[in-house]
Amino acid sequence: MGIVPPRIDSPKTIIGVGTRELIILGVGLLLAILVILTHMSVVLKVGLAALIVGLSALLALGRNPATGNTFEQHFLDIYHFYKRDRFLQRGVADYDDEPSAYQPANIDKIFEKDATKGFVRIRPLPLSMNGFLSVVSFSFLIMLIVWAFFGGLKDLLLRFGIQ
Repeated sequence: MGIVPPRIDSPKTIIGVGTRELIILGVGLLLAILVILTHMSVVLKVGLAALIVGLSALLALGRNPATGNTFEQHFLDIYHFYKRDRFLQRGVADYDDEPSAYQPANIDKIFEKDATKGFVRIRPLPLSMNGFLSVVSFSFLIMLIVWAFFGGLKDLLLRFGIQ
C-alpha cells in the first residue's frame, strides 16, 4: 500500500493559483467595485475598497506560517479542537518544564515543494495577525494619500494659517 500524502492540493492554473484563489479574489474585486460605485466620500471609498481587496487577497493567498494550511483548513482545525470532548486525567505530570516537541515550520520550506507548473510563482502571504494588520495599515495609508491629494492637507494647512 502506498502512503497517502497529508495534503492534496488542487491543480493550479496558468498564473500559478487555483480556482479557489481566483474565486475569492474575483468576489473581493466585485465587492470593491460595488463600494466604489456607492455615494460615499472618495477617501472612504478608496480605503474600504483597498481593505476589501487586501482581505480577499489575504484569505485567498494566505497560509498559516506554522502549518501551511489555508484559512478554511485552519478555521476547521480550531473548530474541531474546541468541539472535541475533554477528559480530566489524574496523575499527569506537569509539562511546563519539558521542551516543546512542536516547532513551527518554515513557510518557505513548506511551499518549496509546491512550485506550480504555471509561469508565475506566487508566494503565500502570512495568515496571521501581522498579515491582517498589514492590510489595515496599507488601506489607512492609501486613505491618507487620497485625502492629501484631494485637498485635505491644503485645507488643514489653511485652517492653522501655515500656508
